[in-house]
Amino acid sequence: MPGAERRTAPVSAVTDALGRRPLLLVGFGTLLFSTGPVMVAGATVSGPVLSFWRLWIGAGLMGALTLVHVGVSGRRPDRTGWTWSAGCGLAFGAHQLCFMSAIQATSVVDVTLMGVLAPIFVGVLAAIVFGERPGLRFRLWSLVAIAGAVVVVLAGAVGPEGDPVGMALAVANVAFFAVYFVGSKQARGHIDTVPFLFGTVVAAGVLVSAYVGATGEPVGSIGRADLAIAAAIAVVPGFVGHFVSTWPLDRVAANVPPVMQLAIPFLSGSLAWWLLGQPITALHLVGGVITIAGVAGTLLSPAGRRLARPGPDATLVPGD
Repeated sequence: MPGAERRTAPVSAVTDALGRRPLLLVGFGTLLFSTGPVMVAGATVSGPVLSFWRLWIGAGLMGALTLVHVGVSGRRPDRTGWTWSAGCGLAFGAHQLCFMSAIQATSVVDVTLMGVLAPIFVGVLAAIVFGERPGLRFRLWSLVAIAGAVVVVLAGAVGPEGDPVGMALAVANVAFFAVYFVGSKQARGHIDTVPFLFGTVVAAGVLVSAYVGATGEPVGSIGRADLAIAAAIAVVPGFVGHFVSTWPLDRVAANVPPVMQLAIPFLSGSLAWWLLGQPITALHLVGGVITIAGVAGTLLSPAGRRLARPGPDATLVPGD
């Protein structure tokens, strides 16, 4: 279709340029993800209610964008692509439910501390699924970044609760997110990013809807201010953040983004200090410096440079 080719030529030029710098997109996505906790801090409704509206607002947005994407590109996802999207969406929805339930059972500190284990979970899955085995230097610098993230989290702690059920849910939350993340990388060869995110958010929305329906969460009582926050979360970290983080996954190794995302607690704390006036201590800054040094060390190590290099199979993806 010559007309479709003329319409997509400028887009292809941009995607080719960005494809040669995938870490810029992953880093930008990390910054956008850091805005999520700051937005949630300004909401007055419960986590499940906020998640319900954030997911379904996102589903409406991504559904419209999927129609535009299919119309412009001429590519319609097949059954295999939708299956990958739905599977990843269920894992993402389970991650959100475990995350919210863990916070209710224990403390934010406990759950956030478990979150810094994501690179380890992803590393195990990446070794099994993709055969990724980074070198010792990459792993050691990853541990430095994890240690820095732990310092940042503990800097704002008032004392972890340590409830056994809550801790188990916190671990399950990280495990489900690792499954979602690795599945997202696998899905990139079967479905374009926009329809993938649409299918993912719909599947997650169905799962969260079943949860709020079973628990009787008052989803209909949300006010305009909280609805605006849910919409902002759906757009900024929800769509833009996930898009710029998911699209380059075929071009970087699975081990790299989770290590970069260890900077999220420090970035979120900095944004909360700047936008909400929340206090930031010297320990926050020390932990942030350690985290950034660890992330830089992993990316600059021989294995990090190799894993971050755009892969030779980049041309095998649908081309979105």
